[in-house]
Amino acid sequence: MTTIPPIVPKKIFIGGYTKSGTTFMGRAFGLFNGVYAKGEQDYFRLFFKGMQDLVLAYNKNIAVVNKEVYDGRGSLEPLTNTSFRSLHDKTFKHIFFAGQPVPNDCVTIVEKSPHNIYWVEQIVKIFPNAVNICVYREPKAVFRSLIRHMADHRDPKFNDPDFAKRVNMLQGFCRRWEEYVSIIEKNRQNLKVIQYQAAADDNQALLDYVEKDILHHSPGLRAPVETLSKEHYLKSLPEDARAKSLVQTGPPKIKLTDTETATLERLCRAPNVEFDF
Repeated sequence: MTTIPPIVPKKIFIGGYTKSGTTFMGRAFGLFNGVYAKGEQDYFRLFFKGMQDLVLAYNKNIAVVNKEVYDGRGSLEPLTNTSFRSLHDKTFKHIFFAGQPVPNDCVTIVEKSPHNIYWVEQIVKIFPNAVNICVYREPKAVFRSLIRHMADHRDPKFNDPDFAKRVNMLQGFCRRWEEYVSIIEKNRQNLKVIQYQAAADDNQALLDYVEKDILHHSPGLRAPVETLSKEHYLKSLPEDARAKSLVQTGPPKIKLTDTETATLERLCRAPNVEFDF
């Protein structure tokens, strides 16, 4: 009797600057059959360094035990890079599926966390076959969305462009933006770079691109492409949640001053790369 080997799901990590459209991109992947998408787990930001430190400490301990306890003839095996990758794979799946087995129909796992863009090198090291996606959105739109978030969830004073924390936030945003753009340029060969606005403007073209150039097969959709629109998403929310949602249609609710606009245009450049979509 021939045993059919289990499917090894492809891993996809979506990242980008906060408020760049990573949630939208995760929802796009989640429309495909056999694709399981979750967001904001921040696996690499929260687990990579801690596990690396534990493995280094374990291997150091093993070396001491083999030498001192077993008179230099100990045979305890240290963890290798291969076993380290395997440990990460099991831990990642355990967390992603909340301790449950990987579903039989799962062919692709998508983890969406904006911070993933800062961990591309580590992701490549641990999961060399994974696909890394960066969602890029122009800086003025990103900054407006960040201020809207801060005004709605942290302090309504962020609606005032003269509020000291908003002024400081603009300065910090411009510094971090250059770091973000530099990461994209440095890791371009390991990234698929998708422009948010292009994806939002043509949802069907985005899904066609994902199917052809990322999934490399045609799994079909579990829901119509229309469900990816902002309007459909907002209608799916309860009325009270809809009113508070940061997803919006129509004109931006945050107005940038001429000074803010000029600062963003002067200090926040686009990455010097060719976009994939």
